[in-house]
Amino acid sequence: MKPLFLFILIVTLNGLHSAEISSRSGDLLNENSKQEQLIEKIEDLEGRIQALESRLNDTIATDQKFHFVLEKDEDGYADTSWNEIIAKGQRVQTDYWKRAEAFWGENYESPSGEGWLGSEVTPIISIVCIEPEYFFHNTARLPGKFRITTPARWGSMLRFFSDGDQVVKDDVAYGMATHAPIGIYVEPGTTVGEMVMRSFDQGIENVVITAMNGTLPIYLAMDQDRFWLDRVKILQHQGALIGIKHGPPVRPDWYPVTQRIEGSVWLRDARFNDLQLEGPHTDDRPQAAMLLSGANIIISNLNLYGWMQGPYCHSDRGLLINGLTMHDSGGKYCKVEEMIPYTISQKGPKPSAKITGISAPNEGWYLPKRSVAPRTQGWHKEGGTTL
Repeated sequence: MKPLFLFILIVTLNGLHSAEISSRSGDLLNENSKQEQLIEKIEDLEGRIQALESRLNDTIATDQKFHFVLEKDEDGYADTSWNEIIAKGQRVQTDYWKRAEAFWGENYESPSGEGWLGSEVTPIISIVCIEPEYFFHNTARLPGKFRITTPARWGSMLRFFSDGDQVVKDDVAYGMATHAPIGIYVEPGTTVGEMVMRSFDQGIENVVITAMNGTLPIYLAMDQDRFWLDRVKILQHQGALIGIKHGPPVRPDWYPVTQRIEGSVWLRDARFNDLQLEGPHTDDRPQAAMLLSGANIIISNLNLYGWMQGPYCHSDRGLLINGLTMHDSGGKYCKVEEMIPYTISQKGPKPSAKITGISAPNEGWYLPKRSVAPRTQGWHKEGGTTL
Protein backbone atom coordinates (compact mmCIF):
# COMPACT_ATOMS: atom_id res chain seq x y z
CA MET A 1 0.00 0.00 0.00
CA LYS A 2 1.35 3.39 -0.97
CA PRO A 3 2.41 5.76 1.83
CA LEU A 4 0.14 8.63 0.60
CA PHE A 5 -2.90 6.42 0.65
CA LEU A 6 -2.10 5.22 4.15
CA PHE A 7 -1.72 8.81 5.31
CA ILE A 8 -5.09 9.81 3.87
CA LEU A 9 -6.73 6.75 5.40
CA ILE A 10 -5.31 7.48 8.85
CA VAL A 11 -6.35 11.15 8.70
CA THR A 12 -9.85 10.17 7.59
CA LEU A 13 -10.26 7.61 10.38
CA ASN A 14 -8.99 10.08 12.95
CA GLY A 15 -11.49 12.64 11.67
CA LEU A 16 -14.35 10.27 11.91
CA HIS A 17 -13.33 9.32 15.45
CA SER A 18 -13.04 12.97 16.48
CA ALA A 19 -16.44 13.73 14.97
CA GLU A 20 -18.00 10.88 16.91
CA ILE A 21 -16.40 12.09 20.13
CA SER A 22 -17.56 15.64 19.40
CA SER A 23 -21.11 14.44 18.70
CA ARG A 24 -21.22 12.49 21.93
CA SER A 25 -19.91 15.50 23.84
CA GLY A 26 -22.61 17.68 22.27
CA ASP A 27 -25.27 15.20 23.21
CA LEU A 28 -23.98 15.16 26.77
CA LEU A 29 -23.94 18.96 26.88
CA ASN A 30 -27.49 19.10 25.51
CA GLU A 31 -28.60 16.52 28.05
CA ASN A 32 -27.05 18.50 30.89
CA SER A 33 -28.70 21.67 29.62
CA LYS A 34 -32.09 19.96 29.49
CA GLN A 35 -31.63 18.70 33.05
CA GLU A 36 -30.72 22.18 34.26
CA GLN A 37 -33.81 23.64 32.53
CA LEU A 38 -35.98 20.94 34.09
CA ILE A 39 -34.57 21.67 37.53
CA GLU A 40 -35.26 25.37 37.04
CA LYS A 41 -38.85 24.63 36.03
CA ILE A 42 -39.35 22.36 39.06
CA GLU A 43 -37.95 25.02 41.38
CA ASP A 44 -40.21 27.61 39.77
CA LEU A 45 -43.25 25.35 40.25
CA GLU A 46 -42.29 24.69 43.86
CA GLY A 47 -42.09 28.42 44.47
CA ARG A 48 -45.49 28.96 42.90
CA ILE A 49 -47.04 26.14 44.95
CA GLN A 50 -45.63 27.61 48.16
CA ALA A 51 -47.00 31.02 47.26
CA LEU A 52 -50.45 29.54 46.56
CA GLU A 53 -50.38 27.59 49.83
CA SER A 54 -49.46 30.75 51.70
CA ARG A 55 -52.32 32.68 50.06
CA LEU A 56 -54.73 29.81 50.78
CA ASN A 57 -53.70 29.69 54.43
CA ASP A 58 -54.14 33.44 54.71
CA THR A 59 -57.59 33.16 53.12
CA ILE A 60 -58.66 30.34 55.44
CA ALA A 61 -57.33 32.17 58.48
CA THR A 62 -59.19 35.33 57.48
CA ASP A 63 -62.41 33.53 56.59
CA GLN A 64 -62.48 31.62 59.88
CA LYS A 65 -61.39 34.51 62.05
CA PHE A 66 -64.88 34.95 63.46
CA HIS A 67 -65.93 31.28 63.32
CA PHE A 68 -66.14 29.20 66.50
CA VAL A 69 -66.85 25.46 66.33
CA LEU A 70 -69.50 24.23 68.75
CA GLU A 71 -68.37 21.25 70.83
CA LYS A 72 -70.18 18.88 73.15
CA ASP A 73 -69.31 16.95 76.29
CA GLU A 74 -69.15 13.18 76.65
CA ASP A 75 -72.92 13.05 77.16
CA GLY A 76 -73.60 15.04 74.01
CA TYR A 77 -74.50 18.38 75.66
CA ALA A 78 -73.25 21.65 74.20
CA ASP A 79 -74.35 24.20 76.86
CA THR A 80 -70.84 24.86 78.17
CA SER A 81 -69.29 25.24 74.72
CA TRP A 82 -72.14 27.53 73.63
CA ASN A 83 -71.62 29.90 76.55
CA GLU A 84 -67.86 29.93 76.00
CA ILE A 85 -68.36 30.90 72.34
CA ILE A 86 -70.72 33.72 73.36
CA ALA A 87 -68.15 35.06 75.83
CA LYS A 88 -65.22 34.81 73.37
CA GLY A 89 -67.23 36.27 70.51
CA GLN A 90 -68.41 39.25 72.53
CA ARG A 91 -64.84 39.99 73.63
CA VAL A 92 -63.87 40.10 69.95
CA GLN A 93 -66.88 42.26 69.11
CA THR A 94 -66.15 44.72 71.92
CA ASP A 95 -62.79 45.74 70.42
CA TYR A 96 -64.35 46.45 67.03
CA TRP A 97 -67.34 48.18 68.60
CA LYS A 98 -65.21 50.56 70.68
CA ARG A 99 -63.00 51.51 67.72
CA ALA A 100 -66.00 52.14 65.47
CA GLU A 101 -67.84 54.22 68.08
CA ALA A 102 -64.71 56.35 68.65
CA PHE A 103 -63.82 56.77 64.96
CA TRP A 104 -67.28 57.45 63.53
CA GLY A 105 -68.55 59.23 66.61
CA GLU A 106 -66.03 62.04 66.10
CA ASN A 107 -67.84 63.26 62.99
CA TYR A 108 -71.27 61.68 62.92
CA GLU A 109 -74.23 61.30 65.22
CA SER A 110 -75.96 57.97 65.48
CA PRO A 111 -78.99 57.88 63.16
CA SER A 112 -80.82 55.50 65.48
CA GLY A 113 -79.87 55.70 69.14
CA GLU A 114 -77.04 54.50 71.33
CA GLY A 115 -74.68 51.83 70.04
CA TRP A 116 -75.76 52.02 66.38
CA LEU A 117 -72.38 53.18 65.00
CA GLY A 118 -70.42 50.38 66.63
CA SER A 119 -73.01 47.64 66.11
CA GLU A 120 -73.25 48.27 62.37
CA VAL A 121 -69.58 47.37 61.73
CA THR A 122 -69.04 44.84 64.50
CA PRO A 123 -68.23 41.39 63.00
CA ILE A 124 -70.86 38.67 62.86
CA ILE A 125 -69.75 35.77 65.05
CA SER A 126 -70.56 32.34 63.61
CA ILE A 127 -71.39 29.42 65.89
CA VAL A 128 -70.45 26.55 63.58
CA CYS A 129 -72.16 23.20 64.21
CA ILE A 130 -70.23 20.24 62.80
CA GLU A 131 -71.60 17.30 64.81
CA PRO A 132 -74.75 15.49 63.65
CA GLU A 133 -76.47 16.15 66.99
CA TYR A 134 -76.17 18.41 70.02
CA PHE A 135 -78.16 18.32 73.28
CA PHE A 136 -79.08 21.30 75.46
CA HIS A 137 -80.23 21.45 79.06
CA ASN A 138 -80.68 25.22 78.95
CA THR A 139 -81.90 28.00 76.68
CA ALA A 140 -79.32 28.98 74.03
CA ARG A 141 -78.87 32.76 73.86
CA LEU A 142 -78.30 34.36 70.44
CA PRO A 143 -76.90 37.89 70.92
CA GLY A 144 -76.71 40.70 68.39
CA LYS A 145 -74.44 40.01 65.38
CA PHE A 146 -74.33 36.24 66.09
CA ARG A 147 -75.47 33.46 63.77
CA ILE A 148 -75.86 29.68 63.99
CA THR A 149 -74.75 27.70 60.95
CA THR A 150 -73.58 24.32 59.72
CA PRO A 151 -71.79 23.41 56.47
CA ALA A 152 -74.69 21.38 55.03
CA ARG A 153 -78.45 21.84 54.88
CA TRP A 154 -79.93 20.17 57.95
CA GLY A 155 -76.40 19.07 58.84
CA SER A 156 -76.80 19.32 62.63
CA MET A 157 -79.71 18.75 64.98
CA LEU A 158 -80.02 20.95 68.07
CA ARG A 159 -82.18 19.08 70.58
CA PHE A 160 -83.55 21.15 73.48
CA PHE A 161 -84.59 19.23 76.62
CA SER A 162 -85.11 22.41 78.70
CA ASP A 163 -84.40 20.65 81.99
CA GLY A 164 -81.53 22.86 83.21
CA ASP A 165 -81.31 25.72 85.71
CA GLN A 166 -80.91 28.50 83.10
CA VAL A 167 -84.05 28.12 81.03
CA VAL A 168 -85.88 31.23 79.82
CA LYS A 169 -89.67 30.75 79.91
CA ASP A 170 -92.30 32.47 77.81
CA ASP A 171 -94.52 33.99 80.48
CA VAL A 172 -95.25 37.06 78.32
CA ALA A 173 -98.93 37.54 77.50
CA TYR A 174 -98.22 38.94 74.06
CA GLY A 175 -100.53 37.20 71.64
CA MET A 176 -100.55 34.44 74.22
CA ALA A 177 -98.27 33.30 77.01
CA THR A 178 -97.33 29.72 76.27
CA HIS A 179 -95.54 29.32 79.65
CA ALA A 180 -93.17 27.12 77.70
CA PRO A 181 -89.39 26.85 78.08
CA ILE A 182 -87.55 28.52 75.20
CA GLY A 183 -84.99 26.73 73.04
CA ILE A 184 -83.22 29.61 71.27
CA TYR A 185 -83.71 33.08 72.72
CA VAL A 186 -82.82 35.72 70.13
CA GLU A 187 -81.78 38.65 72.28
CA PRO A 188 -82.87 42.27 72.01
CA GLY A 189 -80.28 45.01 72.33
CA THR A 190 -77.98 44.35 75.30
CA THR A 191 -75.29 46.06 77.36
CA VAL A 192 -72.20 43.86 77.74
CA GLY A 193 -69.51 45.71 79.69
CA GLU A 194 -68.79 48.85 77.67
CA MET A 195 -70.52 47.56 74.55
CA VAL A 196 -74.08 48.56 73.72
CA MET A 197 -74.91 45.89 71.16
CA ARG A 198 -78.01 46.37 69.04
CA SER A 199 -80.10 43.43 67.83
CA PHE A 200 -78.69 43.51 64.30
CA ASP A 201 -78.04 40.68 61.82
CA GLN A 202 -78.91 37.66 63.94
CA GLY A 203 -79.42 34.47 61.98
CA ILE A 204 -80.06 30.74 62.10
CA GLU A 205 -79.36 28.59 59.06
CA ASN A 206 -79.08 24.98 57.91
CA VAL A 207 -79.83 23.32 61.27
CA VAL A 208 -82.65 21.14 62.57
CA ILE A 209 -84.20 22.35 65.84
CA THR A 210 -85.99 19.71 67.90
CA ALA A 211 -88.25 20.88 70.73
CA MET A 212 -88.47 18.37 73.58
CA ASN A 213 -90.59 18.56 76.74
CA GLY A 214 -92.94 21.29 75.51
CA THR A 215 -90.19 23.68 74.36
CA LEU A 216 -90.94 26.76 72.28
CA PRO A 217 -88.18 26.48 69.63
CA ILE A 218 -87.42 30.16 68.86
CA TYR A 219 -88.32 33.38 70.67
CA LEU A 220 -87.52 36.71 68.98
CA ALA A 221 -87.25 39.37 71.66
CA MET A 222 -88.26 42.96 70.92
CA ASP A 223 -86.89 44.50 67.74
CA GLN A 224 -84.58 42.38 65.61
CA ASP A 225 -83.23 44.23 62.59
CA ARG A 226 -82.49 42.04 59.54
CA PHE A 227 -83.00 38.72 61.34
CA TRP A 228 -82.92 35.67 59.08
CA LEU A 229 -84.03 32.05 59.39
CA ASP A 230 -82.85 30.12 56.36
CA ARG A 231 -83.01 26.43 55.33
CA VAL A 232 -84.09 25.31 58.80
CA LYS A 233 -86.30 22.44 59.90
CA ILE A 234 -88.17 22.64 63.22
CA LEU A 235 -89.50 19.41 64.73
CA GLN A 236 -92.16 20.28 67.27
CA HIS A 237 -94.01 17.05 67.88
CA GLN A 238 -93.25 17.44 71.61
CA GLY A 239 -93.10 21.23 71.50
CA ALA A 240 -95.26 24.20 72.48
CA LEU A 241 -98.28 25.48 70.58
CA ILE A 242 -96.22 28.23 68.90
CA GLY A 243 -93.18 27.47 66.77
CA ILE A 244 -91.59 30.91 66.39
CA LYS A 245 -92.81 33.67 68.69
CA HIS A 246 -91.98 37.35 68.51
CA GLY A 247 -92.67 39.36 71.64
CA PRO A 248 -91.28 41.61 74.40
CA PRO A 249 -88.08 40.59 76.20
CA VAL A 250 -88.24 37.90 78.86
CA ARG A 251 -86.26 38.90 81.95
CA PRO A 252 -85.39 36.13 84.40
CA ASP A 253 -83.42 37.18 87.51
CA TRP A 254 -80.36 35.12 86.57
CA TYR A 255 -79.94 36.53 83.06
CA PRO A 256 -76.20 37.21 82.50
CA VAL A 257 -76.43 40.52 80.56
CA THR A 258 -78.59 43.63 80.70
CA GLN A 259 -81.37 43.58 78.11
CA ARG A 260 -82.26 46.98 76.71
CA ILE A 261 -85.99 47.63 76.81
CA GLU A 262 -86.67 50.54 74.49
CA GLY A 263 -88.51 51.10 71.24
CA SER A 264 -91.29 48.91 69.91
CA VAL A 265 -91.90 45.17 69.68
CA TRP A 266 -91.35 45.30 65.95
CA LEU A 267 -89.30 43.24 63.48
CA ARG A 268 -87.55 45.06 60.67
CA ASP A 269 -86.71 43.39 57.36
CA ALA A 270 -86.86 39.84 58.76
CA ARG A 271 -86.44 36.92 56.36
CA PHE A 272 -87.89 33.41 56.78
CA ASN A 273 -86.72 31.33 53.81
CA ASP A 274 -86.91 27.67 52.77
CA LEU A 275 -88.33 26.27 56.01
CA GLN A 276 -90.00 23.05 57.06
CA LEU A 277 -92.03 23.44 60.25
CA GLU A 278 -93.46 20.25 61.72
CA GLY A 279 -96.00 21.11 64.41
CA PRO A 280 -97.49 19.52 67.51
CA HIS A 281 -100.16 17.55 65.58
CA THR A 282 -103.02 18.67 67.81
CA ASP A 283 -106.21 20.71 67.59
CA ASP A 284 -105.45 22.54 70.84
CA ARG A 285 -105.74 26.29 70.42
CA PRO A 286 -104.64 28.98 70.25
CA GLN A 287 -101.77 27.75 68.12
CA ALA A 288 -99.59 29.12 65.29
CA ALA A 289 -96.50 28.00 63.45
CA MET A 290 -95.24 31.62 63.62
CA LEU A 291 -96.47 34.67 65.56
CA LEU A 292 -94.92 37.85 64.15
CA SER A 293 -95.31 41.61 63.81
CA GLY A 294 -93.18 44.19 62.05
CA ALA A 295 -92.45 45.73 58.67
CA ASN A 296 -91.08 44.29 55.41
CA ILE A 297 -91.17 40.69 56.62
CA ILE A 298 -90.69 38.08 53.89
CA ILE A 299 -91.86 34.48 54.32
CA SER A 300 -90.78 32.39 51.35
CA ASN A 301 -90.99 28.66 50.58
CA LEU A 302 -92.58 27.50 53.83
CA ASN A 303 -93.69 23.88 54.23
CA LEU A 304 -96.14 23.18 57.09
CA TYR A 305 -96.79 19.73 58.57
CA GLY A 306 -98.81 19.00 61.70
CA TRP A 307 -100.03 22.58 62.10
CA MET A 308 -103.65 23.69 62.22
CA GLN A 309 -102.59 27.35 61.91
CA GLY A 310 -99.79 28.67 59.70
CA PRO A 311 -98.14 32.08 60.23
CA TYR A 312 -100.13 34.62 62.25
CA CYS A 313 -98.89 38.10 61.30
CA HIS A 314 -100.58 40.81 63.38
CA SER A 315 -99.11 43.51 61.17
CA ASP A 316 -99.23 43.62 57.37
CA ARG A 317 -96.90 46.54 56.60
CA GLY A 318 -94.77 45.48 53.63
CA LEU A 319 -95.46 41.80 54.37
CA LEU A 320 -94.75 39.27 51.60
CA ILE A 321 -95.76 35.61 51.75
CA ASN A 322 -94.40 33.93 48.65
CA GLY A 323 -94.78 30.16 48.53
CA LEU A 324 -96.52 28.23 51.32
CA THR A 325 -97.67 24.63 51.41
CA MET A 326 -99.83 23.12 54.15
CA HIS A 327 -100.16 19.39 54.56
CA ASP A 328 -103.75 18.17 54.84
CA SER A 329 -104.34 16.57 58.26
CA GLY A 330 -106.73 14.01 56.81
CA GLY A 331 -108.73 14.51 60.01
CA LYS A 332 -106.11 12.70 62.09
CA TYR A 333 -105.27 15.50 64.55
CA CYS A 334 -107.71 18.24 63.57
CA LYS A 335 -110.67 18.78 61.30
CA VAL A 336 -109.54 19.65 57.79
CA GLU A 337 -112.05 22.52 57.63
CA GLU A 338 -110.38 24.09 60.69
CA MET A 339 -106.95 24.32 59.07
CA ILE A 340 -105.78 27.76 57.89
CA PRO A 341 -102.53 28.57 56.05
CA TYR A 342 -102.15 32.13 57.39
CA THR A 343 -103.90 34.84 59.36
CA ILE A 344 -103.02 38.50 58.74
CA SER A 345 -104.20 41.53 60.66
CA GLN A 346 -104.58 44.63 58.52
CA LYS A 347 -102.94 47.53 60.35
CA GLY A 348 -103.61 50.51 58.06
CA PRO A 349 -106.63 51.81 56.16
CA LYS A 350 -105.98 49.44 53.26
CA PRO A 351 -104.19 46.09 52.79
CA SER A 352 -100.40 46.24 52.44
CA ALA A 353 -99.39 42.55 52.26
CA LYS A 354 -98.84 40.49 49.10
CA ILE A 355 -99.63 36.78 49.15
CA THR A 356 -98.77 34.39 46.31
CA GLY A 357 -98.25 30.69 45.75
CA ILE A 358 -100.42 29.17 48.50
CA SER A 359 -101.25 25.46 48.46
CA ALA A 360 -103.47 24.56 51.41
CA PRO A 361 -106.81 22.86 52.20
CA ASN A 362 -108.51 26.24 52.88
CA GLU A 363 -108.11 29.93 52.24
CA GLY A 364 -106.24 32.20 54.65
CA TRP A 365 -107.65 35.13 56.61
CA TYR A 366 -106.77 38.76 55.93
CA LEU A 367 -108.88 40.87 58.34
CA PRO A 368 -108.67 44.30 59.99
CA LYS A 369 -107.21 44.30 63.50
CA ARG A 370 -109.68 43.46 66.26
CA SER A 371 -112.09 41.80 63.86
CA VAL A 372 -114.54 39.12 64.91
CA ALA A 373 -113.43 35.65 63.84
CA PRO A 374 -116.01 34.52 61.27
CA ARG A 375 -115.75 30.84 62.15
CA THR A 376 -113.73 28.35 64.19
CA GLN A 377 -110.47 27.95 62.34
CA GLY A 378 -106.78 27.84 63.25
CA TRP A 379 -105.94 30.05 66.24
CA HIS A 380 -109.50 31.31 66.79
CA LYS A 381 -112.85 30.03 67.81
CA GLU A 382 -115.85 31.59 66.10
CA GLY A 383 -116.67 34.99 67.59
CA GLY A 384 -113.20 35.54 69.02
CA THR A 385 -111.26 38.77 68.43
CA THR A 386 -108.33 38.78 66.03
CA LEU A 387 -104.97 40.17 67.13
